[in-house]
Amino acid sequence: MGMIYMIRHGQASFGRRNYDRISPLGIRQSRILGEYLVHTGLRFDAVYSWKLERQQATAREVIACYREGGLDIPDVIFSEALNEFDSKAVIMAQVPDMVRENPGVTKDIENIYTDRKSFQKVFEEAVLRWISGKYQKTGLEPWQDFSSRVCGGIRMIIAEQGRGKKISLFTSGGAISALLQNSLSLPAEQAIRLSWQIINTSVTRFMYDDERITLAGFNMISHLELQKDPSLITYR
Repeated sequence: MGMIYMIRHGQASFGRRNYDRISPLGIRQSRILGEYLVHTGLRFDAVYSWKLERQQATAREVIACYREGGLDIPDVIFSEALNEFDSKAVIMAQVPDMVRENPGVTKDIENIYTDRKSFQKVFEEAVLRWISGKYQKTGLEPWQDFSSRVCGGIRMIIAEQGRGKKISLFTSGGAISALLQNSLSLPAEQAIRLSWQIINTSVTRFMYDDERITLAGFNMISHLELQKDPSLITYR
């Protein structure tokens, strides 16, 4: 059996002009993960990422830990399969209808990039509307298309690498939930709700063979828990 390690990026820059930039905390989380993986003796046959800055930065820190320890690790291969859905576009597409149906949500929308609770409230409602397929907007990738793209792309990666390999994929919560949905035959809403529980730099493992991809471990954060520092447990 081969093994896929889907690694969520480190904490991004919530409330900043460029959310995609990894934060100092995100760098620390990534280094902790890298050092932990080196210590466990895990070796990867291939490393993939998409071009979001926070994903690339997480991969760089982990790779640096290996190389600083004198250990071989492959260079990153970029794959569009790991690209996250455009959450900002989803929110912007759904907000006009949300306000029209419930004017009370306006205050949360005004505070969306300064208050985490307001962001979460607006984000969750907008995403649930989007994945339902009932409020689809022109030019916005439907959830089913996104999920199919991610899962199809990961199967292409498996085909490229072959049997019995250990493959790391640096990605985001939406892509992880798409493969969870596919491997566990989950409804879309249940899959996306799981994505909201995925912790920064957590590892979700899938076993694969020629026929199937099977969940082997979800949202694993031993590397963070061993630090005994609750501030390391973040979700954005």
